[in-house]
Amino acid sequence: MRTTLKGRAGAVVSICALAAALAGCGGGSGSAKADGPVTLTFWGEAEGLSKQTAAWNAAHPDIQVKFTKVTLGYPDYQKIAAAVKAGNGPCVGQTDAEHLVTFASQGLVQDITKYAGKYQNLFTAPAWKAMSPGGTTYALPLSASPNFFAYRTDLYKKYGLTPPKTWDEFIAGGKKLRAADPKLKMMNYAPEDPSGFVGLVWEAGGNWYKQSGNGWQVTFTSPESLKAANVLQQFVDGKLLSSVSYSDPGVWKTWDDGGTLSMTTSTWQLPIYAKSFPKSDGKWAITTVPQYAAGESSTDSGYRGVTVYKGCKDPQQAVKFAAWLGGDKAPVGALADPNSGSGLFPALKDVTPYVADVAPKKMIPQSDAAQVITTAAGQVNAAWEFGPDYATMYQKMQTYWPKVLSGQLKVTDMLNEMQRFVVGDLKSQGINVVAG
Repeated sequence: MRTTLKGRAGAVVSICALAAALAGCGGGSGSAKADGPVTLTFWGEAEGLSKQTAAWNAAHPDIQVKFTKVTLGYPDYQKIAAAVKAGNGPCVGQTDAEHLVTFASQGLVQDITKYAGKYQNLFTAPAWKAMSPGGTTYALPLSASPNFFAYRTDLYKKYGLTPPKTWDEFIAGGKKLRAADPKLKMMNYAPEDPSGFVGLVWEAGGNWYKQSGNGWQVTFTSPESLKAANVLQQFVDGKLLSSVSYSDPGVWKTWDDGGTLSMTTSTWQLPIYAKSFPKSDGKWAITTVPQYAAGESSTDSGYRGVTVYKGCKDPQQAVKFAAWLGGDKAPVGALADPNSGSGLFPALKDVTPYVADVAPKKMIPQSDAAQVITTAAGQVNAAWEFGPDYATMYQKMQTYWPKVLSGQLKVTDMLNEMQRFVVGDLKSQGINVVAG
């Protein structure tokens, strides 16, 4: 299970309704008044943002922030884009890194480089890169989702397996497990979610998109991508994977009942597991993600930031708020708390003040769990870059993914198809592109 799985709850306000409601308020972009404070509109999803915004407002009477809760899925981002184009969008908004690049290519976000630069050293290099496509900063990092490896200690011991340090060891362990019981699987890759493969490519140092001059170079068949494809093909050919959909209510039993022994996962998902694995409490441990070669240290991560949108009349004040939300100890600690906050793991260089309670102690009783998470946060490969049609690309890959998992389509064939699709899609949008 990767970072794309949703697990959020709470009342949500329709973005369409927001756009209409804010239309009479100067487009919702925020504006300075001669006789009053600056007011910024802020749209976000994470639990705890409302409370932290209130804390900011109490301490900053000159910069007031009006928060509205929204959802942040693919169709919701399309609605946000429409609102910004119509002049009804927010001044600042919580935004996924992959959608930030799309918005930047469409001219929907502001260049805040001159205001944001002084905060760069607070955040990890991959997080800053994700908020600064092409070297221009449009957002400040808010959260990261570094990936690591979780496994059932009791079942690994029962079947004579050791936590794999490499993918070759993982595959060898999977073959050993299959020989003992063909019904058991090493990991679950959901048929609608190719993010596991994205993680394999990212970890290998691959990159499907790269800005080149005034356009993009698209390369789905690089040596790094083919290395990842080889590993995934061995998963499929060796029948090492279960394939239960995240929409299936029984997906939790895949791990809790012991049918699937391990997973690559991230920080924000752990509280969900703690509530969903009652039978296997205390039988889990975490370690670093298996590598392509022993001694390497690379993983992938999701990122979210606080973006300054087109039409915001007070970008300097917006950046100040964004830097506080993602960099100040009080809001970062509150938002990172998996129990009372939203489990937004920080994108800061120093995460040590925030990791103690990330791993649920009842589920994962190991003493060094916090150190494993800290290590993962520092091992995110900085080579990865999102492209201007990443969301569309991902939806297309989802159509091929079930065939890949069932063995009907080779991974390399999917990559070739994706190469042709993305080049054609970018050209259709008038974006300069070359095939790498």
